[in-house]
Amino acid sequence: DVMEEKWKKDREIKEEYRFDQSLGNVVTKGKFVEVYCRDHEYVDGDKVQIFVNGELVARSVSLHAGFQPVLVTLQDGFNSIEFVALNQGSSGPNTAELRVLSEKGEQLAKKEWNLLTGAKAQLIVVKN
Repeated sequence: DVMEEKWKKDREIKEEYRFDQSLGNVVTKGKFVEVYCRDHEYVDGDKVQIFVNGELVARSVSLHAGFQPVLVTLQDGFNSIEFVALNQGSSGPNTAELRVLSEKGEQLAKKEWNLLTGAKAQLIVVKN
């Protein structure tokens, strides 16, 4: 099918995909946030590692069409959440959609990334 071929086709590899990406900052008063990520393009086996404040919390997360949750307990002040592209699946680059919800279920952020293997996407969550 034409649509399937379009989704399977590799995205043009831009120079910016080689570098770490900032996903910005969000502010909350809550004790935790729920982080949801999924492959927002062709589901092709993209995998990421997730670090919170430099500590590995998920060694290998396979990105699928549906969102997968990760609960992040927050420290007071700045909290770094990093997603490291472990691969680019069968159709590069590593693509994902990220949503961050407060403990009350309010959406704090909706972001996307396109990364080459080894590059990181970082979100800062500030707990007041």
